[in-house]
Amino acid sequence: MVLLPKALTINGKHYSNGELMILADSLAAQNKAEWEQALGLFLRQWLDEKESVDVMTSGSTGKPKMISIRKTAMRNSASMTGDFLKLQKGETALLCLSAAYIAGMMMVVRAMTCQMNLITVPPFGSPLDFVPAGQIINFAAMVPAQVFNSLSSPESKRKLENTDTLIIGGAPINRELENLLQPLNGNIYASFGMTETITHIALRRLNGNQRSELYTVLPGISVGSDKRGCLVAHVPYLQPDTIATNDCVIIESPDTFRWLGRIDHVINSGGLKLFPEEIESKAAPFIQQRFFIASLPDKKLGEIPCLVMESTDPLPENEVEQLLIKLRSALRKEEMPRIILYANSFAETENGKINRKESLAKVKKANRL
Repeated sequence: MVLLPKALTINGKHYSNGELMILADSLAAQNKAEWEQALGLFLRQWLDEKESVDVMTSGSTGKPKMISIRKTAMRNSASMTGDFLKLQKGETALLCLSAAYIAGMMMVVRAMTCQMNLITVPPFGSPLDFVPAGQIINFAAMVPAQVFNSLSSPESKRKLENTDTLIIGGAPINRELENLLQPLNGNIYASFGMTETITHIALRRLNGNQRSELYTVLPGISVGSDKRGCLVAHVPYLQPDTIATNDCVIIESPDTFRWLGRIDHVINSGGLKLFPEEIESKAAPFIQQRFFIASLPDKKLGEIPCLVMESTDPLPENEVEQLLIKLRSALRKEEMPRIILYANSFAETENGKINRKESLAKVKKANRL
């Protein structure tokens, strides 16, 4: 039996197994901040005698649910990420995601497995604001909103520029953000995965000479597609080791693929499959508010794309015309939204993602559609 790592360096201080349990109890105390409690509770789970950790799924593809993930699988995933990204003993890893979810949990496990120094900060919208000046960050994981916010502040942007390796996940990355990342010198990747695959199983380089539209799987993982055109991945550390997804892809090789979007979001318009995530990526530079692309029924085409914007008031007519002109420059004719709908606020999943299904239902009800 391979032993699990149960020692950890946090904010420059090394904790052995016993010391880490004391720290976990301290962090889990009621007087601590919610994010500290989440870290303490996860450390308790990791250090107990059970073989698995209980993890809540994000709810992005359905109702959130609790699942159990084997600790050995988490360790193996962390090791594969370390090998792929060449993470080194003694380097720093930034924890700026909640340890209540798998993405934050895995940053802790990677720090343990790769013997890195885990720097902890609140998982807020601009987490680099909490990183002390001069603190070196070798490895970090963020959601797109955190990266965008960090680029908006000169001080946080300098810290992001000095981060050696950054992985971005949790939501699609639009073209606007991807373009903003080009001048940065670090190694920046989009991640592909889900709670059930223990975060990412593939990474796509977003900047530099190695920038690519293709995801490359971690060592030992292979991919294919099913009859629906959705990704099927063989992941040796999972049980069972083959997992079928609802992600539409184009397989380029046994270890690379192009992501198109979720099959449950696909719009079938006149026999053409339109992927909302692709349309959103192209439209993002022109829309300031939060938005998403959805479908509405149409007698002639079956379904048509619509633009759903988070706004208390509809855009003035002249602004709508300007927006449509900009969208026509970026979208194909069939991708153009045929109607614009507005919601005062979007429904969200447990960890802050837009709940498309609930938000659209709310808007349709308000507009009697």
